[in-house]
Amino acid sequence: MRISTLKAVFAALVLTLSASPALAQQWDMTAGSYHTHLIFQKDRFELHLHDKATHGIVDTSKGRYTATLLSGGKTTAVPITASKSGILTGRPVPTGDWVLLFRVEAPGRAPVQMRYSSGMARSGQKSEQK
Repeated sequence: MRISTLKAVFAALVLTLSASPALAQQWDMTAGSYHTHLIFQKDRFELHLHDKATHGIVDTSKGRYTATLLSGGKTTAVPITASKSGILTGRPVPTGDWVLLFRVEAPGRAPVQMRYSSGMARSGQKSEQK
C-alpha cells in the first residue's frame, strides 16, 4: 500500500470514530470490600460490583440493594434489579446535575453506601467537581 493510501485510510478512520455516538460513560469507586463501576448505557445505568481484593464478581442474587437519585431538587427512590451476577440495573439514566446514592447489603459482607455524582471524574478523565 502506498503512503497516500494509508493516510487516506487513517483520515477516514479518524472521521468515522469522531462521528460515532458517545460511548457509555463510566465512573469507578472503591467502597468497603468492593470495587465498583457505574456505567450509563443508552436506556439504563448499571452498577458493577467486584471484590476489592480479587476483582471477582460479587454474587448479587441475594441481599438488599437500594438506589436513590437526587436531581432537580427532588429525591427519588430508583428500583434496581440484579440483571446478571455482579450487575445491578436501574432506570432512568440521570441527566444534568445528579447524585446517585447506593446502599449495598450483600450476604457475608459489611453493608456499604456509595455516592456517585455528575461532578465526579469519569474513568480516564480529570475531575469536573466545582
